Amino acid sequence: MSSPTFGLMLVMPKIPLRLGWQTDFNILPEVPVQDPSNYATWSIAETWFEHQIQAYYDFKKLFVGVGGYWKRRENSLNHEVPGFFGWKHSGVQLSIGMPMNWMDIEFRTKIRIEPQFAALGTSQHSLLLLYNIDKKRKAKVRNDKLTVNGLVGARFFSTHNVELLVGEDLTPIGLAPLVGLEILHKKTGLSVNLERDWWLAVNGGSFRREVKGYINSAFVGFGYHRLLKNDRFLRLRLGGSFIIDYDILADVRVTTPNKDKLGNYQVKGIGAMVSYELLPDTDIEMKHTFPILGDKVFSLTRFSVGLIYRYNPNK
Repeated sequence: MSSPTFGLMLVMPKIPLRLGWQTDFNILPEVPVQDPSNYATWSIAETWFEHQIQAYYDFKKLFVGVGGYWKRRENSLNHEVPGFFGWKHSGVQLSIGMPMNWMDIEFRTKIRIEPQFAALGTSQHSLLLLYNIDKKRKAKVRNDKLTVNGLVGARFFSTHNVELLVGEDLTPIGLAPLVGLEILHKKTGLSVNLERDWWLAVNGGSFRREVKGYINSAFVGFGYHRLLKNDRFLRLRLGGSFIIDYDILADVRVTTPNKDKLGNYQVKGIGAMVSYELLPDTDIEMKHTFPILGDKVFSLTRFSVGLIYRYNPNK
């Protein structure tokens, strides 16, 4: 799961010490049903917010941190049975990170103290990718072997297979804005890529449901960047593709094969991408997810053509 993060950082100019405050938040929407006899509409199923206070000490090539966190979740259970479920958590956290050329990569682990002690579980670990606005990098802390590129753009795909109720309509091509991060090893041309895109179609004026379609795709994998003779890059990426598709989730029944594995991601498979640098730092891309679970191997909805811009302020 990924969460937006924002905060403030107080930097001591004469000593390698920083003090920071951050807030993470996430909202989980309720599934809109496909059954036309059920008039339930789109709603918010759960929210959670987490506040963190952290002190960092900067070494030459890395930094370490220690602090505390306070987390609050809210959903139907703690409305129906107030006080029974422990939705408020707090404790301490430790971190270690590495400053890149314009972004910090930080691994953080939590030790929960309230309401009960917990440590080392997978939910206690997180990886943060933080952009520090107006932070001036000193040459001695820059990593000359690795570079970090921010990815922004959009993917275009066919909406032909999206389920619709009577009277609903969609444009034949859906547009999914995307963001991502790419950590590139300059010498070998190999990279680690984290990418996400979202598509949402609202249902204006309907009394049956407010959303016609929702697809959220996450990609985690590796890339290879080949500089061609014309000074343009050819890039290949391969990795895991995890897709939230509410059309599929709304149709899951007791008899659905592997129904217990479709709760968080309804389509899981191998994501493959090939892109060409059409303009400087701007690629045209073809992507397909070959589903292992949740869909056919060659589903048209899982194929897209996109435009991706690589952002790096230090270029």
